[in-house]
Amino acid sequence: MTNLSIETAFEATLCRLIVNSPKGNIYTGAVMRELTDALAKAKSDPVVKLITIEGAGSHFSFGASVEEHTVDKVAAMLPVLRKLVWEIASSEVPVAALVQGMCLGGAFEVVLACHLTFAAPDARMGVPEIRLGVVPPIAAALLPRKFGQSVADHLVITGEELSGERLRELGMVHSCFPADSLWQGVAGWFEGTFAKFSASSLRHATRQARAAFLRRLDRRLEEHEQDYLDKLMASHDAKEGIQAFVEKRKPEWKHA
Repeated sequence: MTNLSIETAFEATLCRLIVNSPKGNIYTGAVMRELTDALAKAKSDPVVKLITIEGAGSHFSFGASVEEHTVDKVAAMLPVLRKLVWEIASSEVPVAALVQGMCLGGAFEVVLACHLTFAAPDARMGVPEIRLGVVPPIAAALLPRKFGQSVADHLVITGEELSGERLRELGMVHSCFPADSLWQGVAGWFEGTFAKFSASSLRHATRQARAAFLRRLDRRLEEHEQDYLDKLMASHDAKEGIQAFVEKRKPEWKHA
């Protein structure tokens, strides 16, 4: 069964990718592979000016599947997430995230790769991995590039969540619209901007805007992933934190 709905608007110049995987639109490996394939297909259409990534229902996504972060599965899962993030980050067609409700962990890392983010003012976004004894390797690579070291330190080290409105103040969110009219707000914005632009010229602008951002990013993502697998997952606490979450119990840290 597909976890993804694909819709078009504005004479197929806008492609909507809507994750529909109850409960919470969890980003399993299957969901991420579907998204990656759909993005690649949408980018190949020369008339597409914007690709949106959305979540059906009340939440964008609770995050990547914790069950796929266990020591026996994580080595297969992380490259799938990295491939999706790179597909977005390197896209010459702008990709926008439309965020309502919760957007956490791996899903927030996907949002960080997007060119634009539109959010409900009360949306909650963050990378709470530290609470599970692990870290968000992709966010650690993207946040300093997009928002500076202080924001990266805040989110990655504390695991705190920030609202859509607070992230708009920090420059991550382009515009805020109420959750029940988020799509309508973005559609109105698109109609007044990208709908009037040349699709070809828009791709040139996106490529140039992202040139410095992408420099060595692929290597940094790989380095963070390898550190996660070789060092972090060799520790007691990383394995314990994930297992405790899966077993719905409090972790017993050994601080090692």
